[in-house]
Amino acid sequence: MNIISFIFGAPIKPSRQPKRLVADSAELDKFKTHYAEHIEPLTRKFENRRVACLKALRQRIYMSLAMFASVVVIAMLYAARQYVEMPWIFLAVPIIPLVWWCSRPIKRYRNDVKEQVFPKIFRYFGDDFIFSHTHTMSISTLKRSKLLPSYDDAHFDDYVQGSHNGVEIVINELQLTKEVRRDKRTETETVFRGVMVQLSSHKAFKGHTVVVKSRGGLINFLSSSFKNLSRVKLEDPRFEKQFDVFSTDQIEARYLLTVGFMERLQSLASMFAGKIQCAFYENKLLIMLASRENRFELGSIFNGATFEYEFSQINREMKQLFAMIEVLKLDQDIGL
Repeated sequence: MNIISFIFGAPIKPSRQPKRLVADSAELDKFKTHYAEHIEPLTRKFENRRVACLKALRQRIYMSLAMFASVVVIAMLYAARQYVEMPWIFLAVPIIPLVWWCSRPIKRYRNDVKEQVFPKIFRYFGDDFIFSHTHTMSISTLKRSKLLPSYDDAHFDDYVQGSHNGVEIVINELQLTKEVRRDKRTETETVFRGVMVQLSSHKAFKGHTVVVKSRGGLINFLSSSFKNLSRVKLEDPRFEKQFDVFSTDQIEARYLLTVGFMERLQSLASMFAGKIQCAFYENKLLIMLASRENRFELGSIFNGATFEYEFSQINREMKQLFAMIEVLKLDQDIGL
């Protein structure tokens, strides 16, 4: 089913899709066991909820179209009787509350899935993993990384916290906006949207090293954000085409930015379909992944509520983060 067939009355029935769990062969049995014990018991309940939400959505769409058509007819009759030209832009006014009303059943369904299913998905990675709407990273800590662009307002979304091999992992979706003046009016511009990933280190870094997307070495060098940092030249020309590196400690920076790390960084960037930057500072590695997508969202509402795709995708992304911990040896005293 798609949106067109849905609107034109395609039957809404529960979907019992075959298992499509995807994981490495070495962990597939464990992966399937966790799914069977913790996630699959919720699928029947949420599949019934999904069907009910779709039926409510279609009914509300039909009612909204009827109400909107009535408003148009009344407006046209009024304009004809008063011999005035109808400002059609005003007909857009009732669309906003109607769209909000139509979307309410789906929004409630998605929120309930996040509250009840996603915590069980993340529990696969460890008993200390949590998933929350309300927790947020410290904005002051993020600012100290020197990665954040100039902004006026910060909005956090989904939050994940846990640990791997003793390394604390914190993930938070973040949107930064700034007020800009254009043609004598103020507009809100998004200067960053994506995911912040914070990994703890067992030992504080001596220096402060940032890896930023290349905008031309001179532009980055003159940026006030990197004051007191010096440019680091690396041996990998492919990496230097994509990134500029600045640090207060040249020796530590070269020790950290190994070939393995740079390959993982590029792999992680391609997975998130966005640009990536990172900073080593204090006792943490902060990774800044720019992406227009919400990372921890459900798939299409028209697909059955098996949550197999969501579980497989989240597992794939988390495994990349775990691999970076191992490449960087953040779980060890690296002797710097």
